[in-house]
Amino acid sequence: MKAVMRVLCAVPLAYVLVYLGNLPFLSAARVDHFDAVAHRGVHQNYARNNLTNETCTATRIFPPTHEYIENTLPSMRAAFAAGAARIEIDVHRTVDDELAVFHDWTLECRTEHRGETRDQTLALLQSLDVGYGYTADGATFPLRGKGVGAMPSLREVLSAFPNGHFVIDQKDRDAKTTARISAQLNALNAVERACLYAIPDRGRQFRDENTNACIFAHRQEIKACLIDYLKVGWLGAIPASCRNRRLVVPSGGLSRLLWGWPGTFVERMRANGTRVYVNTADASDTEHWRASGFDGLWTDRIEVR
Repeated sequence: MKAVMRVLCAVPLAYVLVYLGNLPFLSAARVDHFDAVAHRGVHQNYARNNLTNETCTATRIFPPTHEYIENTLPSMRAAFAAGAARIEIDVHRTVDDELAVFHDWTLECRTEHRGETRDQTLALLQSLDVGYGYTADGATFPLRGKGVGAMPSLREVLSAFPNGHFVIDQKDRDAKTTARISAQLNALNAVERACLYAIPDRGRQFRDENTNACIFAHRQEIKACLIDYLKVGWLGAIPASCRNRRLVVPSGGLSRLLWGWPGTFVERMRANGTRVYVNTADASDTEHWRASGFDGLWTDRIEVR
């Protein structure tokens, strides 16, 4: 019985000692260039409780305080003006092999049309009202009529912001779409100012097609990295799944369980070629995260400072 008690006492003590050994007594080194990423530009925010892949977020927005609509040129212009270093945009390949910038897989949530985005021509998509479906109360539609013709193509986005940097979220898993994205970026000499967010296979393809390609780790890769790090990070080890990546990690919750969060964690990742971005509600705490050594933040509200 005494031996059992010793073990029971030793286990929590060992955990405490390991935890203390991984404490971030100092913040990670502050970076010169802090990469603030505006997710979808300046846009209408919405209640996030009980979300599913089928939830129409346009029907649960908060009462609008501005008229910006996600993934449109005015929303991107506002995001850059608010201090964004990059803007995340969503891209679909259309039936006529163009690249449309629009978030949803289908059209009925935000527009007056129905059907899958990829099954339409770019001309049809650009005739729609992308503000049609937004409502805070289910009865009034304050953006209806204000988004007619506002869905841009990737080519138009890159041309409208010749010095702008972007994260391109490839919404499908098709290799042809990745190749089309690469072709347009190269045609406009824009490869160096664009990163790709896509499933791992498409990320590898994009890297093969473009020297020194910028890739943001897909959520599958982020999950694998963090789980692996929880297993071995207490030893100071960095798993292969966490090396040479751009990771976007939550600002709170389970991230606080990561060994050495935040300073030691960030330093370890950086020493293994990985840049760490923190996903945060708004940009009001930019200086805090920058002082903590993060390489950037990813936010839905770049305009809130």
